Amino acid sequence: MNKKFDVQIYYSGFSTHIIEAENEEEAILKARSRKIKLDEISSNLESWKEADDAEIIDG
Repeated sequence: MNKKFDVQIYYSGFSTHIIEAENEEEAILKARSRKIKLDEISSNLESWKEADDAEIIDG
């Protein structure tokens, strides 16, 4: 009998921003508040097999 699983597949990716700031910490905080560039993220996704997870939900 087959079991039902909730599976999460993870990927790495990034969104690049050009930021003016006093230091690296400020630049990172400013970039985190900007809109994510989904087209850039989808073009640089890589499988992160070590992070994939499955949890049994039925059976």
